[in-house]
Amino acid sequence: MARPTQALDRTIVVVDVVGFTAPDRNRLDKLAVHQGMYDVLKTAFAESGVDFDSCAHEDRGDGALILLPPGTTKSLVADLLPDRIAVALRRYNHTRTPQAQMRLRVSLNSGEVLNDGNGWVGDAVDIAFRILDAQLAKDAFAESDRMIAFISSQRFFADVIEKDPGLLPELYRPIPVSVKTFTGTAYLRLHGDVTAPVSKPPDPAVVAAEDLFLADLNGAVLDLIPRKDLVGLHRHLTRMEVPHLAVMMSRALGPAVPLPRLEGITDAWAAFHLLTDFNAGPDGIPPAVTFLRLLAESVEGEPGAVIAGWIADQARSLRLGPALGHQRQSRPPIPERPHLHLMIMLEPLSADPTRCTLAFWRQDDPEVWPPSLGGVREIGIEEVEFRVDDVILETEGVWSGQSMSASVEFLLPRTLINLPVQRWAKEHETGQPQPLRYGYRLGIRSLERMRARHWHRAWHVRWDSMVKDPAADRLHYSGCAEFEDHPIDAILSDDHWVGMVLAKPPSPQAEPGAAPDELTSALRSGLPVVLWHPDAEPESLRELLDWVLAADSGFIELPDRRKLANSGAAVPFKNSLAHDLVVMWDDPKRVIVLDQPLIPTRL
Repeated sequence: MARPTQALDRTIVVVDVVGFTAPDRNRLDKLAVHQGMYDVLKTAFAESGVDFDSCAHEDRGDGALILLPPGTTKSLVADLLPDRIAVALRRYNHTRTPQAQMRLRVSLNSGEVLNDGNGWVGDAVDIAFRILDAQLAKDAFAESDRMIAFISSQRFFADVIEKDPGLLPELYRPIPVSVKTFTGTAYLRLHGDVTAPVSKPPDPAVVAAEDLFLADLNGAVLDLIPRKDLVGLHRHLTRMEVPHLAVMMSRALGPAVPLPRLEGITDAWAAFHLLTDFNAGPDGIPPAVTFLRLLAESVEGEPGAVIAGWIADQARSLRLGPALGHQRQSRPPIPERPHLHLMIMLEPLSADPTRCTLAFWRQDDPEVWPPSLGGVREIGIEEVEFRVDDVILETEGVWSGQSMSASVEFLLPRTLINLPVQRWAKEHETGQPQPLRYGYRLGIRSLERMRARHWHRAWHVRWDSMVKDPAADRLHYSGCAEFEDHPIDAILSDDHWVGMVLAKPPSPQAEPGAAPDELTSALRSGLPVVLWHPDAEPESLRELLDWVLAADSGFIELPDRRKLANSGAAVPFKNSLAHDLVVMWDDPKRVIVLDQPLIPTRL
């Protein structure tokens, strides 16, 4: 092959045989595996429409580096190749002894490469090998019963997989990678079920274990299901990983039931068994059955089909078919990129202004709002930050199985609007507290507006307008010379404005009988975004907000950009300028119903 004189953009596939040098493999086994790997790859590439011999490839002993021909459609790798490798590998393993069977790790990347006469080099090749060695990928693969681990680079995922729903981006989960000098993020997908090559008579020990298992089963829901059906289900669910475990459990239980603690729930059977302790809701469907329906929709291939078939059989015997059909159509799907919210409300006690109530709502299911009340506590004003710390740590204990971002929103009355929540921290008991702004999208919300239903129509109008047109020029700066001769109410009546920067922090109380102040005018006018800073100069604050709103999506990305501004190195501003920026981000679609008294527990 002629050596290229300039770098070429190629799609890169790196393959590694897991445990190639395992002690139980002799020389002939290794030879069979090495040859088998190439047979599997050639068959899979051919069935994907790519001639393997037209690819540039280098043998690595226990694996191979493969570069697809220039111009090959990148999506082929993520679309056809996973299934074709799985099929070819299953056929190969079916005819081999255990020592000659294999599992593969496959990394995917693309970028410029160059052949120096001794081999292919370039950052894209280096990254493909680094992500292949990601320890989290190795650990997850070792604990799974899948045949193949696909590990996509961040670039390949963003450029190819994420943009096409048909490539199943939801099956890839982000993992951190730190290998040698490379630190970054990759995306892992476990694929291809391991199947036994031949069926064998039941092992007497297994039969005895199943008899013991049946004897230990109890519960009203389990009593409805034939024991033989539960044995088969147990075999399939044991050691099966549950994607988005907490979300799926919360969705199965429904919004009225708090999510139980999930420590010790290590597989799908443990989750199913826990849910059998909960009664059916008004629709008559036990949460355990709802969980299995969600699991069947989330798990690909044969396991998903087996669970779906099991549900269909039980639905007929329990006469749940119509209810399950209605449930499937009426409940929102689990989102591809879910986000969690913790809302904390603080309100002073009228009888004792040195104390307040702290109420919180924890959204365990990112698509179900409003969540149920998590608790109400009476605390001293001076200890608010530490009690908020308790709530956040309690919430993180429930969310420990989640792999998604989260927001902490403080629902504050006017009298507490200047609490420095952006400076608060968590984990004080460790002696090394971490600022909340580093781990969460942090914001405040107006308790007065949430209660004032006569303000809500204007609020919805401005929010919907912002979502439709989030341009940064829709932010009004109070005190601007252009508008100095106009009352603030008149200025904000213009539907163009969806956000406002206050000239100074709002006072804890609006002056009675005075003209409407800036904050009250913004809330009445329905502006969903209000910003201020305790001590920044106007010019510096404008420079910071120009950067925060500089993204193409303008206001839509404001919470994420505001969190990014906390990183220090990411933005050209002094830390104090970005850290102390106060963001009121008020989404009218996420209102807590406050029509009942909140009875606190005194601490």
